[in-house]
Amino acid sequence: MIMKLRTKLLVTGIALTLLPILLAAGITLYQNKETTKAASEESEKLALTDLDHIAESVYNLCSVQQETIQQGIDNSLNVAHHVMNQAGTVTFSDESVTWNSVNQYTKQDNAIQLPKMLVGNTWLGNNADINVSSPVVDKVQELVGGTCTIFQRMNDAGDMLRVCTNVEKTDNTRAIGTYIPRTNPDGTPNPVISSLMRGQTYRGRAYVVNKWYITAYEPIVDGKNNIVGALYVGIPQENVASLRNAIMDIQCGKTGYVFVLDSKGNYVISKGGARDGESIWEAKDADGNLFIQNICEAALNSNGEVVEERYPWKNADDTGSRMKIARIMYFEPWDWVIGASAYEEEFYDSVERIKETSSACMMVYAVVMSSVFGIACLAWWF
Repeated sequence: MIMKLRTKLLVTGIALTLLPILLAAGITLYQNKETTKAASEESEKLALTDLDHIAESVYNLCSVQQETIQQGIDNSLNVAHHVMNQAGTVTFSDESVTWNSVNQYTKQDNAIQLPKMLVGNTWLGNNADINVSSPVVDKVQELVGGTCTIFQRMNDAGDMLRVCTNVEKTDNTRAIGTYIPRTNPDGTPNPVISSLMRGQTYRGRAYVVNKWYITAYEPIVDGKNNIVGALYVGIPQENVASLRNAIMDIQCGKTGYVFVLDSKGNYVISKGGARDGESIWEAKDADGNLFIQNICEAALNSNGEVVEERYPWKNADDTGSRMKIARIMYFEPWDWVIGASAYEEEFYDSVERIKETSSACMMVYAVVMSSVFGIACLAWWF
């Protein structure tokens, strides 16, 4: 009878001791689970918001820079227009000159004859030597910097030939003889020529000989208001060094960064500038998807909004792939696909800390319960 009473009292004591501990452990486990879920959702929300803010900030920087530069280009065009007017009226000689005209896109050449283009009494010449002065364009460059060109209309289609310029080719000679065709290689109308042939000034990004420039072109007309050429000023888009450096200095989370592509998948600004100019159009993620093409397509269809691309990525020294998130915006004036990217796992550091704390709590409960059970066993034995 005594043993039975003792057993009952012992079992009751153990139950009364363990029950609150088990109840507290269950509540803690449930709360930790809910807290972890909420923290995970909030961490991702905050991280995506942070990436969005970064992408939007870069977009806004580009907008401000574009507006400032374009205003400077417009002022330079006014100076060029003034310098040309001071030099005299544009006329054409009865004497012709042969040009080896080169399409600036396809590099196909063709010999053509055009009447000599004069400004005042001065023939604009056929000067390819950057060390020999050319009229008008070098004066403009001396006053405002940048590059300047005088074009002569080649034909009824409106193709424009550089007959006087300080834009340089890759061999450091003046790019005379190169021309802007009315139609781009993909069959679309060239926006510069389209504007000029409507008698309008073109302002914005344009391909010039071998790279992209921020530009302004105005039509040159004769005494009968016929469009006979064009006057251009511009600076290479890549000259915006302060913006490039600011973008490269941005860090997203621990190891993330901002990248810029053009819509054809060419790197404009890569991490640290190491891959600038490289085409990654055919790049595939760890699952074999053409993720760069997906990013560019999403950007072009974004309508000014932030869009997202998630993809598994494996570096050469990684043991496995990790999921990356890129929040993307498209800056149309420069054809820039702006991406703020980071590894998904870096969003959840706080969640991992909560899980670690939860595990530690459960270990404490386990130790307490083991201790109580051990004491109960000793009491029973003795």
